[in-house]
Amino acid sequence: AQVEASTPYADMFEFRLDLMTKPNIARLLESTRKPTIATCRPEWEGGAFAGTERERIGILDLAAVYGAHYVDIELNASPGIVKDFVRRQKETKVIVSHHLLDGGLLNVNRIYKALHATGADVIKLAYEAKDAFEDHLAFEFLTKAASDNRNAVAIAMGEAGEPSRVLFKKFGGWATYASTEDGKSSAPGQIPASQLRELYRADRLTSTTKVFGVVGNPIKQSKGVFIHNPLFHHAKKDAVYTRFQVKNLDQFMSRIVPHLEGFSLTLPHKQSAMKYLDRVDPAAKKIGAVNTVTRNGKKLVGSNSDAPAALDAIEEVTKVRKKRVLILGSGGAARAIAYEAKQRGADVIVANRTTANARQMTRELGLETVDWASLNNIRFDILVNATPVGMFPNVDESPVPKVILKKKVVFDAVYNPPMTRLLHDAKSAGAKIIQGTEMYLNQAALQSRLYTGRDPDKKLMRKLLALT
Repeated sequence: AQVEASTPYADMFEFRLDLMTKPNIARLLESTRKPTIATCRPEWEGGAFAGTERERIGILDLAAVYGAHYVDIELNASPGIVKDFVRRQKETKVIVSHHLLDGGLLNVNRIYKALHATGADVIKLAYEAKDAFEDHLAFEFLTKAASDNRNAVAIAMGEAGEPSRVLFKKFGGWATYASTEDGKSSAPGQIPASQLRELYRADRLTSTTKVFGVVGNPIKQSKGVFIHNPLFHHAKKDAVYTRFQVKNLDQFMSRIVPHLEGFSLTLPHKQSAMKYLDRVDPAAKKIGAVNTVTRNGKKLVGSNSDAPAALDAIEEVTKVRKKRVLILGSGGAARAIAYEAKQRGADVIVANRTTANARQMTRELGLETVDWASLNNIRFDILVNATPVGMFPNVDESPVPKVILKKKVVFDAVYNPPMTRLLHDAKSAGAKIIQGTEMYLNQAALQSRLYTGRDPDKKLMRKLLALT
């Protein structure tokens, strides 16, 4: 069933024989006309096979007899076994792989030399990435192999390794591994083959493809990949947009950013990223936060599309001039919205659970601070939630009590889910509501214009967001 569902998207199929009980190898290999890989990963290399090495090699030999196009054997199986296995295979090609599972330091040069020396048809490296900057090790491995005209696979496993799976062709990789369409995977961080082929167009990337992405932590909830990739395709731009889960921004800027043409910034990096940029536009500098970075030659330029995006969304419902706007939060989005609201003539007040953070922000922007504990007694016309409260998966949370929302205008910058608990409460209290998706679409459109040099199709964007 998995083979049938994935056949439109997969170029090859790997059968993990160690994950099956008494596999019928002949039947498995006959289930597809596409090339096949037989793998029987031992427990000591992160697999499930607990038998002897003699038994395991016998299973792989049998797979070769039954017509597997490739068999995968581990570098650590011992040099004698690996070389003998490579020597004995005539029709079947050999993948020699190495899986680093203990999170230790990875010496790419040493591992590459050892794999290269086996004479295998394909060499494969897999390791766990805790931070997206560690994907650079996969990129270095593939670059070395491409320079030697070697077929190679390099995968950073886990959520932080997602870019290594998407960008393999960019760095000359031979293949990447995807999950089946039922979402079941044999390694952490695998992406369904349909997404790799249809959303990321990963099989069509080249060394000249421009790479963009969103940088943050957490990042899994970001929907930018479902918007910008189709927009690139619609604009006929050879570009791809992926997700970078980043904790160590310093390492990311030095290791990964040289490969990028631009990127979006989300929590918690909108402010801390500014010190790495060569130029920041005046509005973003005043706000003290950027959410978009583009490359101009060797220079990195920062701007902020959050500010106009949010206020344009609010002013579709009501003008802010001379209105009292209460903003919850003191992060990058809150700063952007507060700055732009003041520029448009609003009376802006700010509340944050950590009052000291709010005071620092309001002092820099020339605004008023109120204590969170006194929100029930604050007079305001428009409420803006610029905190992550209510964001997926914590969808039952609201930053304020329902009683203060009666007949107000309420805007929630959270866009996942589109209707937050705050907005449900506000609507039932008779307030006018504005979903975060409106701000998201506005800022994504501004970013797309910077990335592609053309105005995006807003109707298409709305359809794409509705499908996510």
